[in-house]
Amino acid sequence: MWRGLSGADVLRIWEAGHGQHSGARALLVLAAAAPTAAPEALERLPLGARDRALLTIRAATLGERLNAFADCPACAAALEFPIDVDALLTGRGPDEAVEPLAIRAGGYHLTVRPPDSRDLAAAERCADAATAEALLFAACVTATGEDGHSIPVAALPDMARAAASDAILALDPLTDVSFDVACPGCGFGWSLALDVPALLWDEIGHHASRLVGEVALLARAYGWSERDILEMSPTRRQSYLAWAG
Repeated sequence: MWRGLSGADVLRIWEAGHGQHSGARALLVLAAAAPTAAPEALERLPLGARDRALLTIRAATLGERLNAFADCPACAAALEFPIDVDALLTGRGPDEAVEPLAIRAGGYHLTVRPPDSRDLAAAERCADAATAEALLFAACVTATGEDGHSIPVAALPDMARAAASDAILALDPLTDVSFDVACPGCGFGWSLALDVPALLWDEIGHHASRLVGEVALLARAYGWSERDILEMSPTRRQSYLAWAG
């Protein structure tokens, strides 16, 4: 379903995504990589499935190895961690929307589903993280008591809330992507969370800047249009760049 991004795709996404929230940028990438997909279908993808798609698109566009960057919490050293996209995706999570799951936790009957891009868009408009988290939880969980009456999810005890969160993660494991890493300098270890949309957006920005530079150089040297230059394969474009000096 997902194809790699062309140079023209990258520049369109980069331009359209300026000033947008992370979730909106992710949808721009998905739409470019699946041009026949209905926008509603892309919005309904669980966030973990969305991130799985983004990583698949990234691998098809830029290769299967990427680098995550972080500062060591203990010594503040700037670190780089290589990640194998194929190994990360193997056996982790669905490729499409999943059905809600009914579970029982203590005396509560819960129905849970993973959050999707519509939920995220609403959460990104919240004034603070606590409000956003509460909104996401309420969107993804419904609860009733033993008597069948609805219960506000905000009133659920910690045990029931934890059970709901665990069930959501089981439905969509890539909702939380983290790695155990260690600083080679001081030895401090911690869990590094991977923000897939943010990481991909940084790469798109770097790729777009490079493409703009290549187009500018070749247009000056040969008088070609942006469209003609971007339609060239990267190998052919690099050959012309070498001759353009």
